[in-house]
Amino acid sequence: MTKQETKLKIQTNLFFVGISLLLVWNCETKPSNVDSTLLLPLLQMDHSTPNTGSETPTETPPGAPILNPGVWLADTVKSAPGHTGSGIGNSNNAVNGVRGAGLGGGGTDVFSLAYTLANDHIILEWSGHKITNGPGIDFIVFENAFKVSNPSTYFMDIVIVEVSNDTINWCGFNPNYRFTPKTTYSKNPADWPRFAGRNSVLFHETTKNFGYDPSLVFDTANSGGDGFDLEELSEVSNSAGGLGCNSSLRDELKNGFTYIRLSSASSVRWKNPDTNLAFLKEAISNGPDIDGVYARYRAVR
Repeated sequence: MTKQETKLKIQTNLFFVGISLLLVWNCETKPSNVDSTLLLPLLQMDHSTPNTGSETPTETPPGAPILNPGVWLADTVKSAPGHTGSGIGNSNNAVNGVRGAGLGGGGTDVFSLAYTLANDHIILEWSGHKITNGPGIDFIVFENAFKVSNPSTYFMDIVIVEVSNDTINWCGFNPNYRFTPKTTYSKNPADWPRFAGRNSVLFHETTKNFGYDPSLVFDTANSGGDGFDLEELSEVSNSAGGLGCNSSLRDELKNGFTYIRLSSASSVRWKNPDTNLAFLKEAISNGPDIDGVYARYRAVR
């Protein structure tokens, strides 16, 4: 039996002993029936509650096996050069919860990026924690893309995603714009694999949060957004992301990363390796709007 199982067994035994003592006390001291409202809080105790951002979890020590998944919001802004402190220039909007507007609408509780080095990115982290690798999608990036018409026409502001442990060396997911001709912009999310900013945000903190059940939240058919699996992290270091990456750093970051950088794909920072030109963008786009990032597995730093 593991320490965790032993602890849970002890807690369960103490729980039922407490109920028994309460029943005996009521029988000996009160002539009337036991007031069930006294027992209700005890009976409602749930030791299997998923580890959401609003709960106190059982933490995973650094390097230890994953205990159980949760729904962890990136809660700290490490860097946001374009921060103004108001409206869509308030970087706090990227860490205060995800509030999508559904399939056909763009959310407004967002932090907007632009296309120059001075304001083309935001770096987020999870306070005191690293995000680790587990089964399935490890995190979802929520931007405010939305569907315009059928079959697959979306308004998108495409985002490049990278992770790091030092904010100097980054590994990405080797995104690849695959529409042809490469000099023509596609409104179909399927033509932008391994980018974020492609899909609508269906998740909403108050109206559609799925009880913060990881099995539901990290199904993008439910939550929308763009899911990333650390198993697909790439050692490629090129003009489409991954500054300073190599196979050793990739393997290190697969086991756990501290920072995530989200940047405008059409910024002067990046070029499409196939054309050596900036990634194309929607003609009326003015930059990605970051709603938030949720991760599935985390460990104490």
